[in-house]
Amino acid sequence: MQGAVSNRSRAALLAVGVLAIGGMVLAGCLRGPSPTRPFEPPVQRSTIDSEAGTPQPGASTTCQSSAAQRRARYGVVYPYQNVWTEADRPAIRERLAYLRGLGVDVVVQVFSSALVDAGQEQDWLIFLDEAQAQDIQVIARLWPPRDWDGAQFDFRYVGRFLTTIEGHPAVLAYFGLHEPLETFSGDQLRAYYQTVKGYAPHMPILHAMSNIAGFEADPRFGDRRFTDGICDLCAIWYYPFRVVDGEAVFERQRVQEVIIANDALVRARDPDAQLWFLAQAYAMEQHSPPLRMPSAEEMSFLADLVLEGSCVDGLLWYPWIHSSYDQVLGDPALAAQQQAIGTIYEHHRKD
Repeated sequence: MQGAVSNRSRAALLAVGVLAIGGMVLAGCLRGPSPTRPFEPPVQRSTIDSEAGTPQPGASTTCQSSAAQRRARYGVVYPYQNVWTEADRPAIRERLAYLRGLGVDVVVQVFSSALVDAGQEQDWLIFLDEAQAQDIQVIARLWPPRDWDGAQFDFRYVGRFLTTIEGHPAVLAYFGLHEPLETFSGDQLRAYYQTVKGYAPHMPILHAMSNIAGFEADPRFGDRRFTDGICDLCAIWYYPFRVVDGEAVFERQRVQEVIIANDALVRARDPDAQLWFLAQAYAMEQHSPPLRMPSAEEMSFLADLVLEGSCVDGLLWYPWIHSSYDQVLGDPALAAQQQAIGTIYEHHRKD
């Protein structure tokens, strides 16, 4: 499941038909569907004629992407803590080697912004060096980011981070903003994008966008219109493993709706952008409704749903470690879910 970040040639409106499909689901993007039972069969796989670029008879036509013509990137979010020194190299190496053995070729990793004040920015490179040694690329996030002071963007810390890591062969992209559509207008996001490019012109930018199409469908967010010049890698998600009325459910249909709507929107507005999906691998009882940890089998079904629809350029299991949740993928008791990452990789690598 490998492939470097590159520009795509996509027909922006191949799709009056696909946009119509997207339009049909936009209205429902902010409302949860009726729960569906776990273990439904995965969606029909799209088969694409590599010469003509058109769906074959009987194939699904839900996605407007050319992603089917190459393999999606595959990885996990937050594989390691955000503070380390030279003494931590062996532990970092062990963790990354384990993930590489499961087929992971990209990780999202947080890097401590406290190193700027300490004058220890070169310690950021320890993780990147170890990732390079394992042939893993990194989407790098500064944490805490210190890029918004409550009134305006402040790039002093981000600028130091970008100038230090840009050009390192392990760096795939810079993780900029998390759920920015809740806070920032389209004009602010384009300004952010241009400022980051000023520090690191060749650095792709990932924003964790959530449901782009859902925000556009909501009249409360009229200034959030998606365009090019916002994100090079646009991450979306829907967390389908829930507990509704005391019953465990897998909201499979909702995942499909969110992917289809965002695929149509992003491909039409910014054909060069990539669409990535964050896949749920955690439990949080305090969420409403409660989110539950998927089984290994359910993870496989979700991966089929996301990858075999040929809509996305990358799938990231979220998260490996995180202190805010009741269970996460890296918990020692979840060995079956961890091994599922490798099983899923092997299945899709052979496609």
